[in-house]
Amino acid sequence: MSQTIRHHLHVLEAADWKAGIITLLEPASPYRPWRYGFAEARPGDYAMLVLGTDPVSVLTVLARIDTEEWPGGAMLDLRRYRANVVDLTTLAMMLDLEDAFTSWRFDDADAERLILALHESPIHGEPSYRWGHSSVAAARNLLRFDGDCDGCGATVDLSDSDARRQVHVHTADPRLRPEPDSPIWTSARQERSHHYRISPRETVTDWPAVLCQACHNQMRGGGHTSFIEFRFATHPQCPRCGAKRTRRIQYGMPATGPDTWGPWLLMAGCCLEDEDWYCDVCEHRWW
Repeated sequence: MSQTIRHHLHVLEAADWKAGIITLLEPASPYRPWRYGFAEARPGDYAMLVLGTDPVSVLTVLARIDTEEWPGGAMLDLRRYRANVVDLTTLAMMLDLEDAFTSWRFDDADAERLILALHESPIHGEPSYRWGHSSVAAARNLLRFDGDCDGCGATVDLSDSDARRQVHVHTADPRLRPEPDSPIWTSARQERSHHYRISPRETVTDWPAVLCQACHNQMRGGGHTSFIEFRFATHPQCPRCGAKRTRRIQYGMPATGPDTWGPWLLMAGCCLEDEDWYCDVCEHRWW
């Protein structure tokens, strides 16, 4: 006789979403923000990580229970999987889960639907999901934090007891849809311009970032509301024309796509040269 496989999906919840993400990025963090139910668990059961953002969100990468009888020990490998967050309300509506905000464990069909939905989620850290001022957008940006400040490159110690106050997430206005093509066609215009493919580097006026305390204070003290303008303000002026719109030249093959590179950087390819800076105004290069 065949035996039915029973699925169990446990819920781990961090009401303080920032502290929760810090513990995911740094296992040595002294923070203990995670709450959970005491339902019976089996090694290998999945755990869904819920963050107290507004709206409440769920990590797109599932954890695995690694201890007997209770879900207090769950393993999560963020170095292997690129995690993002999705809105729990929308997820519950799509999957018809009435107790999405009250249950600490989902069983059988409900658990299977949630596991499959998160496994198949297409949201894996694309740049377009990082814009916006909600705490969900802030959580998405903090999840991609590699430990170094986006402003000065200094390392932020997430294992410190004060890490929550030392790391700051700068959010940017939502990206607007590009202007549509004109509905009027002429013989001289045979092809569409495909504005929707324009890189955010060329269209946005602000950029999301994770900053250390010093850069956060410097940005506020300088009256900068845009992280792009803040970065340009920290660069040297052009020695030829005196312009303050200079970009740092980066050489090599980037590990990420061009949409993840801020407009204060100039991607110069793999051929290493002496120049470190480029002027947007007069196109002068120098070191």
